Amino acid sequence: VSPDMHKVHHHYVLPYTDSNYGNIFSVWDRLFGTYMEFDREKLVYGVDVFPDEAENSSIANLLKQPFQKYKAPTVKPIEGK
Repeated sequence: VSPDMHKVHHHYVLPYTDSNYGNIFSVWDRLFGTYMEFDREKLVYGVDVFPDEAENSSIANLLKQPFQKYKAPTVKPIEGK
């Protein structure tokens, strides 16, 4: 697995976050159908329910995030992927 292949897993929009789990062997993603390609120049890291960059720059806010109520994603999943 190259670093560029696994980076897709850290993209902020579904279904890319549900792909390329492997960080050593890509065979598992290919076998289970979770392998996806994505242009690394268009990659945006993050979590789609926490898009506010100012809010995410505070360590106190980051530590509170796992305990917050569910927030709906701000971006709809990309269809057909």
